[in-house]
Amino acid sequence: MQMAYIIAIPVLVNWRPFEGAFFCLEGRMIKKSKTVNKRVMQKIVDKLAEGITLTEICQADDMPSYRSITRAVQLDEDLWELYRKGRVQQAEFYTDRINQLAMAPLPDVVDNRQLGAEVQRRKLEIETLRWTTARNQPHGVRDKKEDAPEQQAITISWAGGDIDVKTDGA
Repeated sequence: MQMAYIIAIPVLVNWRPFEGAFFCLEGRMIKKSKTVNKRVMQKIVDKLAEGITLTEICQADDMPSYRSITRAVQLDEDLWELYRKGRVQQAEFYTDRINQLAMAPLPDVVDNRQLGAEVQRRKLEIETLRWTTARNQPHGVRDKKEDAPEQQAITISWAGGDIDVKTDGA
């Protein structure tokens, strides 16, 4: 079995190193795709819905760079809608993950310090996922503002308006 190693040597094209083009040992050029279209964005959305982070998705050879994705989402409304739906679905995945973490039995260990460390690790992961879920899904799973729970305020007023306060002995 022959092993192939990739050596990352930036190709200086118009004196711009790190443009994303690299040579491998065999001499052929490897280049990440920079095109973000609806088909590529749908793949990204599907991976987001599986709980995979955008940085992990961008590490794949067939996916565009992180910056290419964010730039495309900023410029194209249709891509933004797809991306937004992917983030909402990712938040739903994280909600299930939080429940899994909270309900999973603790490991059988003899040392209480290991048990305490596992509890703290789970707390940290749950808090991180809760924050991410609140950020990605502020209006619920349908991502509609009218579905979000509204904050309710209580106003207290009196019929006469001002209240006179009198003190005794002054």
